[in-house]
Formats: sequence, C-alpha cells, structure tokens
Amino acid sequence: MYAPIHAECLALIDNGLQFDPIYGPELSNHLPMALVALARCGASPLQLQHFYQKYTPQLQPIRQGNPTQETAPELGIRDSFAAFYRQFRQHIAAQGVVSVLHEWLPVLLPGLATSAFHGLIRLSYAVETGESDEIAVSLAYWASEYQALGELHFTEQYQAETQLEQACEAFRHYAFQPGIIVDRVNEVVHHAAYQSIAAVPDDLTESDIARLTIRAYLASNDFTLLHGVTGFDALLQLMPFLPDRQLALAYYWQGYVAAFCSTQDRPFPNQPQPSSIEPDWVAWFSTVATLSDDHSIKLTYSCSRLYQTFQFNEYLSAIQMRLAAHEEL
Repeated sequence: MYAPIHAECLALIDNGLQFDPIYGPELSNHLPMALVALARCGASPLQLQHFYQKYTPQLQPIRQGNPTQETAPELGIRDSFAAFYRQFRQHIAAQGVVSVLHEWLPVLLPGLATSAFHGLIRLSYAVETGESDEIAVSLAYWASEYQALGELHFTEQYQAETQLEQACEAFRHYAFQPGIIVDRVNEVVHHAAYQSIAAVPDDLTESDIARLTIRAYLASNDFTLLHGVTGFDALLQLMPFLPDRQLALAYYWQGYVAAFCSTQDRPFPNQPQPSSIEPDWVAWFSTVATLSDDHSIKLTYSCSRLYQTFQFNEYLSAIQMRLAAHEEL
C-alpha cells in the first residue's frame, strides 16, 4: 500500500537540516514530515522536489549555539536547542538510535503535547526514516520546547466521552487571548475550570482515543483537533520505545483534552458513524502527491495508517473531506 522512502526523499530531508524547526511566529517546520508522507503516498522525486522548493523559502536557518558550552542543556529552554542537538548527535553516534530513544522518550513523555504535539510528530517521522541527524534534531526540538501540563491524575468519576462533554461546558463561553495553539493550551491549563476535568479516566483505551479524536475533527474541521489525530498516530508509531503503553496514552489524553478545550468551537464528537466507505487509496494518494498543503498531506497519511489499525470509517471520511476542499479550489 505504501511506497518506500526512497533515496531522493532522504537527500531532501538531509538538505533540509539547514533549516530551523521553528519559523515565523513560532510555527513548526513541517518539511521533513511532509516529505516522508509524500514519499510514502507514492510521490515521485520530481513532486518531492517541487514541494521542497515551494515550502522552504519561508523557513529560517538553523540556530547555531556555542560549541564550547559546558553546562548541560535544560528542558524547556528554547536557547538550549543547539546544545541539545549537539548532545543528541553525540549520544546517537555513541549509543545508537534505539538506546537513545529508550533513554529519552520517558523523559520527554510528560511534555508530549509540546508545540501542539509537533515535537512528538516530527520525531515519529524521523524514526520512520532512520536518519540519525533528523532524529537528533527532532529530539532537540522537543527537549528545548518541552512543556509539561502538570502532574497526571486519574479518576473513576467519568469516561473519556463524558470528559469531553464536561470540557465543552467548562469552556463554552470562554474567550481566549490572541495567539497560536501553544498559547491557548497554556491559557487552558492555568484556568481553574480546567482542573475539574483534567484527570484521565481510569478505563481509557486506545480505541476510545481513536474514535473520539477523529470524530471531534470530523465534526469541526478544526485546525487544532487535526493535530490531535496526527499526534495520536505519531504516538502509536513511537510506542515500541516506551516502557509503559498505558502511561503514554494517559499523557497523550491529558494533552488532547487541553487542546480540545482550547479550540474556538468545541464540538462534541457524538455523530453517528459514517456509512460504509470504500477506500480508494490509489486515487487519494495520487491526489496527495500533487498537494503543497503540508497539513492535508500529513492528515491523509495519518488517517490511512490509523484506519489500518482501528477500521473506523471516520478516518476515510476525514480524508475525503480534506481532499474535497482542494478539489474546490
């Protein structure tokens, strides 16, 4: 179903290491992620080159730190990015990728929602490529932007679906300050209303998360909730390197609920399951290969992978909805 990540894709990702993970008003650089998704959906080398040339003019040169810095970089300090990058490259060269991931993913896990899940997402794509420098820069991005949302708590008082209902009610009339996703999530977790609905349900399952996140996105076509879908896909790809699968799901759900509260229109995902849809991967992937919209590219790829696991028709509906918007342009 998926094409291999060919040498031309890896060469472009390697060339893209000259660009910083952040550009503009604290936006995430999606270049390597989109290139991988395009390649896996069958994009030709020429189509990848076209995407690269169209996407990169907005990016900024990668930050350069002090190579003689002796103090260890600190989590959550943006100015530590270059030192983290240098450190992770050294550790991977000495220990290997697998060892570094086993060591560092549990450390980074409480900050799973960092940069609207982009640290997590970029790392999952980097691991898919196997490229050590891309893995190092992804870890450095996550570590330097790291933001935990507070101590985990668990509850028997509600299930995940009820929790989202309560989140809708708690923030129904709340007006956020101007800002991007990260700013709104930070505003949510410091609001008293969030504390009453922040605990993770004891009986949370992967299937619950899959069903609720894709239904919320379908009900809203919301940009923030799109990242909830792609972030969940990324987490599942990294599960082999995490010692406690249930703990990883809990941290993901903690971040997702905060992101859900932060959306402008908080839809409750209680729509009935779409009628049977026959997936048309060849046509859909052929369309994706021509796109320059990084979010549509990544969402289609994530939904295709999640569908293989959960078989929810909502994933197919989300692909159709996203690609139909491009047909209308």
